[in-house]
Amino acid sequence: MNATLKKVLTFLTPVLGAGAIGVCPLCWIGSASLLTYLGLGALIPYWRWIGFGFIILGGIGFGLDYRAHKNPKPLVLLLIGAILLYAGRYVFLSTWGAWWIWGIGAILIIAAVVYNKSLFKKPKVQPQI
Repeated sequence: MNATLKKVLTFLTPVLGAGAIGVCPLCWIGSASLLTYLGLGALIPYWRWIGFGFIILGGIGFGLDYRAHKNPKPLVLLLIGAILLYAGRYVFLSTWGAWWIWGIGAILIIAAVVYNKSLFKKPKVQPQI
């Protein structure tokens, strides 16, 4: 794979993973307001599928990063968090009643994004005296 493409994918992966949080009920009102403001209010009924698409894109990005750092923990955290977030919001059809399900899912997704990004930080080289 081209080095430039790898660098772009590595940069975009946390963004794609964080996009899954767009399914979060806390973001529902903000997303609806933003889409309406941008003239894209017709997308609101399809937000469930858009959120599912974000989850899949995040999974693909984290899968590509797994190939680079060989650590499956961020991908597993993302998948568990996405399942909890999606189930809490759409399976139980609850915005606030199932907060303990989607809340944990959102926290796991955020943790996965931060953890995945931290795996790509280069260690600082100490000058030898």
